[in-house]
Amino acid sequence: MPAQHHKTASDDKVSFGQKLAYGAGGYADNLMQNSVNQMAKPVFNMTLGVDPGLLTTALALPRLWDAIIDPFIGTASDNARTRWGRRKPFVVVGATLCGLLFALLWMVPHGWPKAGYLAHFFIVVMLFYTAYAVFTVPYGAVGIEMSPDYHERTRVVAFRTFFSGIAGISTSWMLWLSQRSVFTDALHGMHWVGLGVGLTMIVLGVMPALFVKERGQTKARKQRKVPLLPSLKESITIKSFRLILLIIVLMSIGLFMVNGLGYYINIYYVFGGDMRAASAIQGVTGTVYQVSGMLALPLITMASSRFGKRRTLFVCLFLPLVGTIAKWFCYTPSYPYLQVVPPLLMSPGLACLWTLLGSMLADVTDVDELKHGVRREGTLNAIYMWASKLGTSAAVLMSGYVISFSGFKAEFGGAQTPESMLVMRALVAFLPALSIAAAIIIVKRFPIGEAEAYATRKELEHRRAMAPRSAQ
Repeated sequence: MPAQHHKTASDDKVSFGQKLAYGAGGYADNLMQNSVNQMAKPVFNMTLGVDPGLLTTALALPRLWDAIIDPFIGTASDNARTRWGRRKPFVVVGATLCGLLFALLWMVPHGWPKAGYLAHFFIVVMLFYTAYAVFTVPYGAVGIEMSPDYHERTRVVAFRTFFSGIAGISTSWMLWLSQRSVFTDALHGMHWVGLGVGLTMIVLGVMPALFVKERGQTKARKQRKVPLLPSLKESITIKSFRLILLIIVLMSIGLFMVNGLGYYINIYYVFGGDMRAASAIQGVTGTVYQVSGMLALPLITMASSRFGKRRTLFVCLFLPLVGTIAKWFCYTPSYPYLQVVPPLLMSPGLACLWTLLGSMLADVTDVDELKHGVRREGTLNAIYMWASKLGTSAAVLMSGYVISFSGFKAEFGGAQTPESMLVMRALVAFLPALSIAAAIIIVKRFPIGEAEAYATRKELEHRRAMAPRSAQ
């Protein structure tokens, strides 16, 4: 426990309404980030027969492009000077385009050649993730700016995590919704489900722009504009920032490379090829995962306030470590619902990870200002998102070839070979464990605790107070 516990000043607190609006954007952000990946394989591979390796390549390349343009979007946002602020125009445009393009993605008929499906998928997904970069980088910067307080930052990010969890429940049931008897197949179902999800992206995505006040606009207008390359070089010199980037890359690769394998194990190992039955339990386990993480958020914020972010995250990461290993034992045809156990363990720990990493990133922006004299929340969040998307892109790219390597054949239906299912089960259980173990070691070495964060803020406030005198 820190020697001195700090209480959040009233001026540093963010109103419930603004937290709510920011959290609504987190719902949209989660849909944008995960819905395409969630439904790509069931629709384009399992239903339309597109090769899984080619499909995941067509999915990974836009994510890689998305990662490449993030720093440009972040710098453009930091240097923007509009009557609506630095972030809001990007958020509105990005959310609107994402909603429209997501609905368009599934609007293909049966009867096309597989190359046509692949080309349509690649072009629309490339445009979609370009729009997503325009939305998510400035949106993340808005959250960083909402409070300068070490603890209030965690509470703000907790709202985002909470609403992201609700969105996660929605995506967990997308396959189930597309399988209803009113639809002929998953493609027909996604014609309509895609429209609803796209509209939700637009409505909730613009909420932060409409109702969250951008903090520090006066200072931002006066500070010098920083070109992209110098800004990137200065940012990467901060040790605490490099450690955060390493954690996010490791976790993205470890989790997302095998995340889609759960579908295949459920459908072809647990349920013998019955997609409709598997979709129901997929929805149940996804709901359990998200609800358990959401319920853990009050405990996470209280523990962080009492023990600090670093110690809280270090302890919490042991939960997903145990949970992912438990998958080896819990995916079984004899007891299908036993697979609700791993998400009960994993979700609280991962909710802690995503919440506290976002809050730690806000603390890094203070260290950056102390060292370099500028506020660049957009650039730092862009690099953070770049690292996340780079890891996710690599994971998604490898995941399709992992499926092919395992020996899975869509034409075999429920008669997949035992060897292919064994490979999938081993990867889904043990590969994430390696990434989580590495992240635990890195968190232990993170240099910013509560005392260091408040000392940095005190020095920044002293400098700002002295700046007008120096100018006289």
